[in-house]
Amino acid sequence: MPLSDEKKIKTRDRINRDPDFRDAFLIEARNMYKKALQFNSQIEDEINRFEQILGAEPNSFEFTEGELDEIDVFEKILDAYDSQILEDEKNSSTIN
Repeated sequence: MPLSDEKKIKTRDRINRDPDFRDAFLIEARNMYKKALQFNSQIEDEINRFEQILGAEPNSFEFTEGELDEIDVFEKILDAYDSQILEDEKNSSTIN
C-alpha cells in the first residue's frame, strides 16, 4: 500500500528531528528485511542504502539527483514485506 505524500513528509520531518523515532523506525524496518528479501531479492542494494541514510546524521546524507530517499526506500521494503506476508498466507491456506 503506497504511503500518502502527507505521511511521507511528516515521517521525514520526524526522522530528522527525533533521534528516538529514527532509531525505532530503523529497528522496525530491519525486522521486515528478511521477509521483504524473500519476496524481492533485488531490493538488497536499496536496503543497504537505507541503512547508510539512517546511519548518517539527519540531513547530512548526500543524495544524487533522482535518487530515492529513506522514505521511498522504506516504501519499497514495506511493499515487498506485505507481498511476502500475503504469499505466505496464501500458501498456508492452500489445501494439500
